[in-house]
Amino acid sequence: MANERFFVSVDIGSSKIVILLAEEVEGRLKVFGHGIGPSAGVKKGLIVDVKKASQAIKAVVEKAYSSCNTRFHYVSVNISDPHLSVINRDGQVLISDGIITEKDVDLALKSAKAVITSPNKQVIDTVPNRFTIDKDPVTRQGTDVDKPIGLEAKTLEANTHIVIVSKQAVSAVQKSIAQSDLGSSSPVLNSMAASEPYLSQDEKDNGVCLVDIGAGVTNISVFTNGGITYSEVFKMGGDYITEEIAYAFDIPLTEAERLKIQYGYAQTKLLKGDKLIQFQPIGQCEKRYLSYHSLIEVIEQTYLELFTLIKQALKIEKLDRSLKSGFILTGGATKIQGCDALMLSTFRIRSKLGQVDIDKIQGSEKIISDPIYACALGLLLYEPDESYLEELQSDNRSGLIGKIKGGLFKF
Repeated sequence: MANERFFVSVDIGSSKIVILLAEEVEGRLKVFGHGIGPSAGVKKGLIVDVKKASQAIKAVVEKAYSSCNTRFHYVSVNISDPHLSVINRDGQVLISDGIITEKDVDLALKSAKAVITSPNKQVIDTVPNRFTIDKDPVTRQGTDVDKPIGLEAKTLEANTHIVIVSKQAVSAVQKSIAQSDLGSSSPVLNSMAASEPYLSQDEKDNGVCLVDIGAGVTNISVFTNGGITYSEVFKMGGDYITEEIAYAFDIPLTEAERLKIQYGYAQTKLLKGDKLIQFQPIGQCEKRYLSYHSLIEVIEQTYLELFTLIKQALKIEKLDRSLKSGFILTGGATKIQGCDALMLSTFRIRSKLGQVDIDKIQGSEKIISDPIYACALGLLLYEPDESYLEELQSDNRSGLIGKIKGGLFKF
């Protein structure tokens, strides 16, 4: 390959590990290597056994290496913490010389970041959403700007989205990566990464919710007015659907998973008729039959339980009426047919399955079209937005070439 610089992502999920390698080609990323394998030591999105997780990662590393004959060390990695908390916080500073400088921007961001967290928590990401100059203390009105440096002002306020997770979760991710003989920076929140390949700037401006339904957990991120507003992790995913099927019909989890994959559908009202499905009960040699309609009813009710949790969370945050662009669904559990239609009927607003923006990233159809690769693709693209410092950059780099940041390696 002509371009000897590349990126590597590691998605540590509850049911699978995914590794992708990509290089920059003509302003976009192109996936040229990948590996996927079963996960271990991960429960409900959290790494509970570092040794097992690192062994699973190592096995997938070898698969990724074999796919493209390329060794790598530094990677981008995800984190999905059910104990996640987020804060939208403002920080304001006075402009002493009347012209906003880089130092003023830095001080405003530090003021916003000055969050007191408990000893077992830590901030993993601070996303500047907007800057406001000369906000009136009474009316709370000011002028919103994207790039404040060089502008005349008396005050500067930075509005930020702060992501806080447990130190234990971060430590487990970093140890698992280190024990896999890899290196990484601070882990990226799962839903923030997954949003990168699927959401356009227009959707973020109009209000949109990215819903990533994985095996163990469901991650959501809400974007309004162009920036991220809210993030949450729910302890429900595809495995929960399997568990509910197993409980309802008294069958092993492996048999329940087979029924879900082979016959799964998310809405009973769209069924044209009923039929009998053969299954194997627990502790019995003789096979029995269940109603197809009954199976779909269990699946539908489980999805509705999850969607109700999402709806309640958005209502509490007063975001349920802010999503003009609706919901974008991704993740392995959205592969069950009718999932997007059920969400549409639940929320009564636009809901659709995510499609990767091929102007950002390309690869084999198998990877680009399969939602199980959502987070890994997003990790390749994810980078903290520092465009607000653009006026200070002497080389004015743009596009994906400009995003390359220390995670670059030669073959």
